[in-house]
Amino acid sequence: MDVVKLVGKYLNTPVGTVCYNTDKVLTTVLDKENIEGLATIILRLAAKSGVSMSNVQTLLSYQWLEYLSMYANQAHANPAFAKTFLQGLNKGLQKNTFLTGNHLTITDIAAYYTIYPMMERLTILEQESLVHLCRWIKHLQSKPKLCGNKPPLSLNTLNLSILAPAVH
Repeated sequence: MDVVKLVGKYLNTPVGTVCYNTDKVLTTVLDKENIEGLATIILRLAAKSGVSMSNVQTLLSYQWLEYLSMYANQAHANPAFAKTFLQGLNKGLQKNTFLTGNHLTITDIAAYYTIYPMMERLTILEQESLVHLCRWIKHLQSKPKLCGNKPPLSLNTLNLSILAPAVH
């Protein structure tokens, strides 16, 4: 729920009342229409705020947002599962600057808000094993609007520019 609110704040777009319905599916009402599911809500907020994405970016966004919605709650509750979850994101960023390619999308913003608490709990050694994810986070944190009132993650890893240069 917090991710939707943070994305709405980032986009400066109202999110309505966000809750779980009787089927335990994240739900909100946008423009008098019931919207269900994290991916659908995030992508609708992006479209409502005027963000445009290619068809490929939209499809990849939907895929990544579904990945987040399926596994993030379990990852927040279970540190061992969180490591596996973060390794999946790390692998996805191995050949891309951002989750959907080489351009920042709302998917990266939602993912950042989702994984921030997990990354905060990692040791330096655990962070170093996620070099692509750390590079991505450092890149995102260079955008002041994204961080809001949370301090940037320190990510005291080895020199990431030598270990994992971004693909351009």
